Amino acid sequence: MKALKTKALVAGVAAAALALTACSSSGGGGSNTTANTGGAATSAGSSSAPAPSSSAQTAGSGTVIWGEPTEFPDNLQPLIAAGNSTSIANLEVRMLNGPYRITPQIGYETDPDQVVGTPSNKIVNGQQVVEFKMNPKAVWDDGKPITANDWVFTWKTERSSNPKDGGCASLLSTTGWDQLQSVQAVDDHTVKMTFKKGENYPDWQLLLVSAPLSQHVYDQGSAAATCAYITKGWPVKSGLPAGVTNGPWVLQPSNIDATNKVFALTPNPKYWGNPPKLASLVDQYIGSDSDTNVKALQNQEVNVIYPQPQLDLVANLNQLSNVTTEINFGVSFEHLDFNTKVPLLNDPKIREAIAYAIDRPALVNATVGQFSDKASVLGNRLILSNQAGYEDHSGAYAHQDLAKSKQLLQQAGCQVGNATTVTTCGGKPLKFQIMTTQDNPLRDQTITIIAQQTKAVGIQLSENANADIFAGTDKPTSLVSEGFQIALFAWVGGPGLSSNQSIYISPKHGQQQNYTQAGTPEIDSALHKMATSPNTTEEKHWANEADKLLWTQMATLPLYQKPTLIAFDQNVKGVGDNSTQVGPMWNSDTWSLAS
Repeated sequence: MKALKTKALVAGVAAAALALTACSSSGGGGSNTTANTGGAATSAGSSSAPAPSSSAQTAGSGTVIWGEPTEFPDNLQPLIAAGNSTSIANLEVRMLNGPYRITPQIGYETDPDQVVGTPSNKIVNGQQVVEFKMNPKAVWDDGKPITANDWVFTWKTERSSNPKDGGCASLLSTTGWDQLQSVQAVDDHTVKMTFKKGENYPDWQLLLVSAPLSQHVYDQGSAAATCAYITKGWPVKSGLPAGVTNGPWVLQPSNIDATNKVFALTPNPKYWGNPPKLASLVDQYIGSDSDTNVKALQNQEVNVIYPQPQLDLVANLNQLSNVTTEINFGVSFEHLDFNTKVPLLNDPKIREAIAYAIDRPALVNATVGQFSDKASVLGNRLILSNQAGYEDHSGAYAHQDLAKSKQLLQQAGCQVGNATTVTTCGGKPLKFQIMTTQDNPLRDQTITIIAQQTKAVGIQLSENANADIFAGTDKPTSLVSEGFQIALFAWVGGPGLSSNQSIYISPKHGQQQNYTQAGTPEIDSALHKMATSPNTTEEKHWANEADKLLWTQMATLPLYQKPTLIAFDQNVKGVGDNSTQVGPMWNSDTWSLAS
């Protein structure tokens, strides 16, 4: 069996080391070696490679290699734009843990390692009050106890993005935290959260999904200094600082190989709950190329993959022996963001004309419809088709309308072109780049199809595959730096609708996820009512009202809800999809190898 080209790297994998540094679609450059086909999930490479460093022995055994399909991150801090990526969510999901976990059923379950019993949620004197008791055994990875004061500090740090109010402008979102009147330490391990009157939070569990901020690490003496610390984040090469991890896995700096794009997680020696069943979990970045993923899994250079589905990829995976392949529909959707500050795109008629020129049903049939009969056009940004309360508000946008598109262009004062002649508006051609991620065949195909469709009205679109799309403000072409014209990427949701507020609310409110820079008081009001609803029924109502208004604004165009694809070596036990924002590694500490 021919192995992919490898280099020695930081992580030893049972009896071998893995590095996929030159995974070409042809597999060229690989050395002829024999892949390990025994019961342990291992990979080709040098058996003398050093094992991941760990400060204590653990009960776990064996190594599983996760093939990460997305871009290698620049920063590990999830609170800021540079760390706001699927890859970071996958990596840190069992390192930064709170009282609740998000399940594959798009719901919540308590984590008994983090909380005693079930948190209470009551209305007291007209105000929502949440109270919970932390597990008194809980400690940070540096051995210091996790206390209620860490939660108080978290609220004070994340409640505002306005520096004039002691807030931090780099925070991606303050939703939920900004609705709290107070967070109190009832005792060392009991936390009481009181929401402002009239500011109920229906998705309060979301505040308790991630770990609190460890005050002894984050607190820099003042709000401004703490904000500067958060803004700098945790550059990958430095790793996570000691004292911020409270889950069953840890990531030691010595187990990071940024050159070869590898992380190796090892059991947290300070963890008080059940240790991981594995001795290590390697997170190897292999990209989304179909051939690379198939060959890496076939050659046992990775054991679990989670690429975007492609027709050829699904067919090839189904040909592999001893591999389980699952296709599911989750809460992730592809969409277009229009930068409304860009000349021409600042005219809503031009944005609407582009939307009417796109044949979304044909797009679905040519892409995700090829491997899932559940695929359909998405008509809502806030509630997806497999969530309760979904309503399709696309109206006339449900189908391509070239006549309407041309009419809007004429109303905008444009000279309408055709398939061979570009449309001009005030002498400026309607030529735009669609920025997207690199090495993503599904998005490449999506842009190719959209560009062919809009040519009918003289709108010329091209692809800009940008490695910095999810980078921070230090990269001028990133989303958060507004360095794009049109962007194609996915939002991944979960059980809480209120988390969408920071994506669509007006930029003046200081949230950093509204990359379109659009907004209206009416949309802001509907989103605020959604996020402060007294119950989830009313929350769904206001989410639908907000989405109706977003269709009239046309700063974002939902395309389709994405199916997920997970494939794994049958020797690996316990793997299953979780298509929410926490990803399939949500239970990686329970993965094991067949004996």
